[in-house]
Amino acid sequence: MKLFVIGAGAIGGTLGARAFRDGHDVTLVDADAAHVAAIRRDGLRIEGPVEEFVVRVPAILPEELPDTVEHAVVAVKSLHTAAVADLLRDRLAPDGYVLTVQNGLTADVLIEALGRERVLASFVNIGADLMAPGVVLQGNVATFRIGELAGGPVTPRVARLAEVLPYAEATENVLGYLWGKEVYGAMMWAGAVSDLPIAETLERPEYRGVMTAISEEVLAQAPVTVEGFDGFEPDDLPGSFDRLAAFNRRSAKTHSGIYRDLMVRKRKTEVDEVHKDIQGPVFDRVVEMIHDIEEGRRTCEVANLDELARFVAVRTG
Repeated sequence: MKLFVIGAGAIGGTLGARAFRDGHDVTLVDADAAHVAAIRRDGLRIEGPVEEFVVRVPAILPEELPDTVEHAVVAVKSLHTAAVADLLRDRLAPDGYVLTVQNGLTADVLIEALGRERVLASFVNIGADLMAPGVVLQGNVATFRIGELAGGPVTPRVARLAEVLPYAEATENVLGYLWGKEVYGAMMWAGAVSDLPIAETLERPEYRGVMTAISEEVLAQAPVTVEGFDGFEPDDLPGSFDRLAAFNRRSAKTHSGIYRDLMVRKRKTEVDEVHKDIQGPVFDRVVEMIHDIEEGRRTCEVANLDELARFVAVRTG
């Protein structure tokens, strides 16, 4: 399998580097010219407590993609999904397919451009960050599931991808995992309005009301049976918060990618893409706060989380 990983940042870089080191034919594709140049010059460096290594993996810009692509992994931020769909629209081979490893429910954008039968989905909970051009931090090892969007028995192509990509396992209910990630992600969005580490936002008793309310909002909208992972169990939210806090304390990644987008990289987050799939009074308020931070009317601080806690307390009486 010749695999193009489109988006060589945190997750794309981690998966691509390890698959390449395992002997697979991988090419990284990224729109960041400095990142591509650094990988070409020095290789891609994976740092962190899991393992540190450098791979001399091929890296190209999007315009350097060949005319025909058989297999691709889409690992860009969700707000760039449409651009990748356009990039692949006339390139994807008739019997080819793509796997999205993105946050959120992004498959519909790819399906519209490529066809439902050529899109696979996955759930990835590995903690990773792009630290500098050519450098990715892998903070932990966590759940990674691949499956057909329609569910059902594992197909040969899903099984093959699970063999090629590190940490991956096949599943018959990938949407269930994705909706579980939506619940966990909602907690991360709420926590990102402050500057507290992930584990602290999950374990502090004064924020349990926020985490419970926003989780219940998402669970109420899930159209499938939600799957548990890495300590999260949809039918045990109080225990999930404790277990997820412990899980995050074991990771070298202390703050979410959302927080890094807001306070380190100073760039627009994926919140509007997520908001298309999830609505509700608490999440709507979080989205307003994220917009305020993006546009300079707020900064990430505990006062925002305290305000959110008061909002939830008033709503719940």
